[in-house]
Amino acid sequence: MKLPKIQKLDDNTISQIAAGEVVERPAQVVKELIENSIDAGSTNIIIEIENGGFDSIKITDNGSGINKEELNLSIERHATSKLVRIEDLNEIYTLGFRGEALSSIAAISNLKISSRKEDSDGFQLSVSGGNIGNIEPCAMNKGTIVSVNEIFFNVPARLAFQRRPATESAKIVEITVEHAMAHPNVSFNLQNEGRLMLNVPATNDLNERLFDLLGLSATKLIELQSPPEDNDAPGDELWSGWISPPELSRGRNDDVHILVNNRVVTSQPFSEAIRRGYHTRLMVGRHPVAVLNLEIPADELDVNVHPTKREIRLKHSWRVLQRLERSIQYTLSQVPTQPEEKSKLTGISKINNNEISNNISEVKKPKWVESAGKQLSLDNEIINEINDFKKEKLQISSSPSAQQTLPYLDNEPVSAPLSIEERDLHRYSGKINSISPIEEPKLSKSNINELPEMTPLCQFANSYIVVQAGKELLLVDQHALHERIRFERLRYSKQSWLPQKRLEPLELSLNPIQSERLRSQKGKVEQIGFLIDEIDGVWYLKSQPAILSPEKILTFINDLIQDLGDEDRILSSVQNLKDHVAFMQSCRGAVKANQILSLPEMRRLLSDMRDIENPWACVHGRPTALKISLDELDKHFGRHG
Repeated sequence: MKLPKIQKLDDNTISQIAAGEVVERPAQVVKELIENSIDAGSTNIIIEIENGGFDSIKITDNGSGINKEELNLSIERHATSKLVRIEDLNEIYTLGFRGEALSSIAAISNLKISSRKEDSDGFQLSVSGGNIGNIEPCAMNKGTIVSVNEIFFNVPARLAFQRRPATESAKIVEITVEHAMAHPNVSFNLQNEGRLMLNVPATNDLNERLFDLLGLSATKLIELQSPPEDNDAPGDELWSGWISPPELSRGRNDDVHILVNNRVVTSQPFSEAIRRGYHTRLMVGRHPVAVLNLEIPADELDVNVHPTKREIRLKHSWRVLQRLERSIQYTLSQVPTQPEEKSKLTGISKINNNEISNNISEVKKPKWVESAGKQLSLDNEIINEINDFKKEKLQISSSPSAQQTLPYLDNEPVSAPLSIEERDLHRYSGKINSISPIEEPKLSKSNINELPEMTPLCQFANSYIVVQAGKELLLVDQHALHERIRFERLRYSKQSWLPQKRLEPLELSLNPIQSERLRSQKGKVEQIGFLIDEIDGVWYLKSQPAILSPEKILTFINDLIQDLGDEDRILSSVQNLKDHVAFMQSCRGAVKANQILSLPEMRRLLSDMRDIENPWACVHGRPTALKISLDELDKHFGRHG
């Protein structure tokens, strides 16, 4: 393929490429316009959106306004009032400075800017897809109104990859809340198609602002304190804010809000320092609720890293992060805290001994099963299937001669031994009657792996099934295999997630972010057994999955709503709960070692083995079978000549 000659791109193409970096989605438009309003000294900002911002975004503020002579210049690329000379890049005190936002927005939408400075008339400018119109007079109060309509109307490829409007509305709420945290002296009013989503008045009381934004969680937060020795530590940086006690945690770090000089930044670089600060006070996989602000000299901070300005670099990053770690440790040491219950997965109710059998429908054995309830031992003896059989102790040879092993069968175990919790689970499961494989429902999948037809030959030591599989011999651990099969069946079972109506609806105290996330994906929540209705702006839980215990329901709902933050997110809280419940139940009901199985039971286990994705490992990661090929046997016995 012959490459074309190098040529300069036209202005329209350049503008759309630049817009792709700055304007990722409607929520990014809202962010840029809010920051412009704050930089203009606004104390009151009104955000109005329609259809998640795709149809319309309107930002009204009472800031300083724009002169008539500067309206045209305001939508030019790299035109800004926030930088005067190149040296200003070393000390940036405003939220915006690149001069790209308005020009990028104008390139991919129908934009109208109306502005009026104090003691002046108002004027407005319209731009459609980068085409600039005429400046016209307009009547308005002091400040600026920016209207963005039909975003991405001229970039259909970008529009095709956008999220649903409901998801975008939830993201806009998040962005507005973040800026409201950073600027409590500014009032924010957010409306979606006329419906009030957020209304927080300006205040000098940061606790009041946090309560408006975080709800009841704010009352449990602890104010961050610096240790006395940090007074003499090098550096002028200062951390302030609030952190949650260990008993208040989330499944994701979405509720960790990091501000640097009142600028909202991504929390990821600070997550490790926060984790070290909590040390062992938080369970693995749990995250705190935190609102933290770093005050740092502007010349020790680089915000000119990415067009979205959410990524930053610190000149003395390690020193700053260590100070945060020490402050968290000191703060937690000053207050009595209660860690979350150890070794419990959030939201799991106690599983009774009889729960397994209750979840599986009773299946009466057909006549042919009863008549075939016999098996062959290695000695070809007929053994009747009796429930109260005596377990014979396995005899170990005491011969001084060296014992031969099967080919490639090492003396060392192929996997690590069970953990203490897993051994306890196995010890407990031995007290529960196992469920016969032929009494369980058939797996819906059909031969999804590459295993051939398998024939059970006999049972060895009442624990291992000797199997012929084509030209291979298998030794199958009956407990490990049945455990794996039950896990695959139970994890996809919907029975535990059927809705259970509550006697009394439970009122949920949700903050604005949680409310909008739930509102945007209410249908997904209902699919997993939750019925949550909104009445006059208040959410009520009316039904919940039967598997959830009452004392854990609120914590689980908080984690679930966090999972709803983006439509592409997996509901990890639900998946973790499903996996854990299936893990517990699969072990407890599986056939045991030293348990006699009938040939039909062995056949059923082997049949189900072909219907699971990973038949070679149990839920603990231990092997289910040993495979020996005919070629290996022939080689071992010298049949290769």
